[in-house]
Amino acid sequence: MTPGCFDDYFGFESLCNDIANLDENIELVAVLNHKGRVIEIKAREEGIDKALTLQKREMFFMQSVLQASMNRDHDDEFGKVKSSILERERFTTLSFEFLSYVILAVSRPNLNPIQLKNNILEKIDHIKKVELVQ
Repeated sequence: MTPGCFDDYFGFESLCNDIANLDENIELVAVLNHKGRVIEIKAREEGIDKALTLQKREMFFMQSVLQASMNRDHDDEFGKVKSSILERERFTTLSFEFLSYVILAVSRPNLNPIQLKNNILEKIDHIKKVELVQ
């Protein structure tokens, strides 16, 4: 599959909105391509996205995609990564692989990361099922 060929196909705008609407503590949702470039983004007016400079934001997104790529190096031994959770003092970052994309969600730490992960996976699985039907 050629990266970028489905950028508009999967309804990523709707997915980002659906994930962001799960809870007001979700600061940012982004769909990133294999190079760490933003395909779609939904960010709160006052939040982490406003606090990052453009350069730091690009580095953050590239780091997320690089980590997902590095995780794939061990798929044969451990199986594919379903999700990844990184908890920091001020934010929790969740990432999910979807074909050649990385779906990234950043929330304030007062959310239960496991419950949030499960809720986001439901939204992603819904897109997969819709695409199989069409």
